[in-house]
Amino acid sequence: MENPNELMRLLLLTLIVALAPLLPAEDFSEADKLFTLKVGPLLSEKCNGCHGDNAEKIKGGLDMLTREKLLAGGEEFGSEVLVPGDVEKSFLVETIKWSDPDWEMPPKENDRLTEEQIKDVEAWIEAGAPWPEESVQLTIREAEAKKEVTEEGVIVKTSGGLGDDWTFRRYQPEDIWAFQKVKKPEVPKVAAAGSSERPDPNGHNPDGHHPVDAFILAKLNKAGHEPAPQADPLTLLRRATLDLTGLPPTPKETAAFRSAWSVDSDKAWAALIDR
Repeated sequence: MENPNELMRLLLLTLIVALAPLLPAEDFSEADKLFTLKVGPLLSEKCNGCHGDNAEKIKGGLDMLTREKLLAGGEEFGSEVLVPGDVEKSFLVETIKWSDPDWEMPPKENDRLTEEQIKDVEAWIEAGAPWPEESVQLTIREAEAKKEVTEEGVIVKTSGGLGDDWTFRRYQPEDIWAFQKVKKPEVPKVAAAGSSERPDPNGHNPDGHHPVDAFILAKLNKAGHEPAPQADPLTLLRRATLDLTGLPPTPKETAAFRSAWSVDSDKAWAALIDR
């Protein structure tokens, strides 16, 4: 090669690509991370089905598998599809915002990008629309996967998905509560609505006998509701018998319960449930 500067540039480029897997993700720009962790997977999920995955069925002649192909544009629109550094001139942004009824992408309503996803694409374009080498992306993904919890959510350890996008997918904690370790919550200290009694220091409902009552009362108090009044003995008997056996209480069972209730309501109720 006649130009030594060009040779040096190529050598440095080769060295960077070769060493990329060995470099920590912190050595890459935020824009590289943005593309790798958000924009790239977004394009793959929302766009590539029609614009790249099947080379024989690329719609509109727009291939989005690489930065170069995306910059080249399609049959009906040229290089204005993506203009690095200029969000306003990038037609891609107009389509994902559904600004033009003739160009709404993705076309299905349930595939439409969220406001947050659109902002990610805009930030990526504003940063110059970088598209790091796959080796760089791999390094960034591996570094991110080591962080079990981030602001993006939680990684659930699995045996692996069909691809990294699924293996290292993040979820909001409230969406995966069933996979979390069981924790004993602190029992709220509440008094019954309208009650002058002080909350039980152990969290028990002053009008009941179990911490579960405290949780129910806490929700009721927050919603501004008062608990229903205590049901009479015969109503309790009928509810419990129908719920647990599917049959109403017999006259004999009713008489026995009324008699027991008049002596000790707590023992009568416990004996009824046990029976």
